[in-house]
Amino acid sequence: MEKVPFTPAGVQQKLATLYAKSDQDLNAEANAFHQNFKLWVAQNFYLDEAQLAYLNSLDERFVSQAAARGSYFMAHRLPIALNKMEAPALRSDGKDRGKLLNLNESSNSNFTPELAYSNLECLTFNITYFN
Repeated sequence: MEKVPFTPAGVQQKLATLYAKSDQDLNAEANAFHQNFKLWVAQNFYLDEAQLAYLNSLDERFVSQAAARGSYFMAHRLPIALNKMEAPALRSDGKDRGKLLNLNESSNSNFTPELAYSNLECLTFNITYFN
């Protein structure tokens, strides 16, 4: 599969390609995502050396959660988003600023007699930096 930039737009481009696949092909991608999250991300997005190092340093508990939830959302063609701050300049002492990776799952259910029941779910990966 073709790599895309690791940006919010790149993630949406990747999802559009994935969600256009047959159910069987999409499920194969979702399973690959679940089985080896780090490898799947590295094979599907352009990452620089620092991003690869960060990906490989992720706590396995976070990886397990991201892989499980992401594969579910992917297999069901549900929205997945990336919110990514631009990396700030190095601190005045030359050290890198800290980074926070957050996985947020939201669900919003509504009902009206006229419109019936609706449910919107979204999985968002947020990348922010400390000052």
